[in-house]
Amino acid sequence: MGLFRALTIGLFILAIPVALITTNIRVAVSEQRVYDYAVQTYDAAAASGISEAELLRANGEIKHYLTSEDPGSLSIKVRNSRGVNGPLFTVKETAHMADVRDLVQALFIVQIISIAAALSLAVVMLVIWPPRALAMAALCGALLTSGILGGAALVAASGFDSAWTQLHQLAFSNDFWELDPDTDHLIQMFPEAFWQKITTLIVTATLLEAVLTLGVSGSYLLLSRPRVSERISLPAPSVAGPAGHSRPKLASPNPRHYFR
Repeated sequence: MGLFRALTIGLFILAIPVALITTNIRVAVSEQRVYDYAVQTYDAAAASGISEAELLRANGEIKHYLTSEDPGSLSIKVRNSRGVNGPLFTVKETAHMADVRDLVQALFIVQIISIAAALSLAVVMLVIWPPRALAMAALCGALLTSGILGGAALVAASGFDSAWTQLHQLAFSNDFWELDPDTDHLIQMFPEAFWQKITTLIVTATLLEAVLTLGVSGSYLLLSRPRVSERISLPAPSVAGPAGHSRPKLASPNPRHYFR
């Protein structure tokens, strides 16, 4: 039972940061306004020579490609500023987008598994142990999440460019992600400054959720503390007689017996 308790609580604590981080990433990837924000804020039309309307239309196809279960191959046609129709992405960019889609779909699976695990383990803890056990585990999960995000923030603060490069080297087994901002439309639509900002927003949102979890669980633990037990009244000691026999209590003297 001790091993089962340790595994249950430990897995729940680990599931908390995974569920929070992957959920926030999934929300960002699935939100059309995130794609449009990149194009509109960082002047992708001027950098690419393609009108903003065409790029915004392409964003819808990009989001569908990344988030749908079976979107088919990515083939986006656009009209540039000279009125010429052609593919938005090169072969290298298309190959990189296929790698990105595989990564996104794997992240979606991890998100579903982590949420299902966290909910299932929470139910198990509530059934077997008092609610304080779940609250303590949630508090530890929130602290772990904050620690992970704090470490990531320190790494990013030391140099986002190098951290971003290392992340790509770990995530991808090829160099298709090494794009040229002067010629490749993908990096023109979603420059590094955009990724830095969206990463900061995801980290901030996750940290706020961790702080909220920390506050709720901590408040419950504080309010549900066991109260001081009532004082235990001890019986009056008896007066032992010969051979360990207790002597009967003598009645208190009555003063009236002496003054008649």
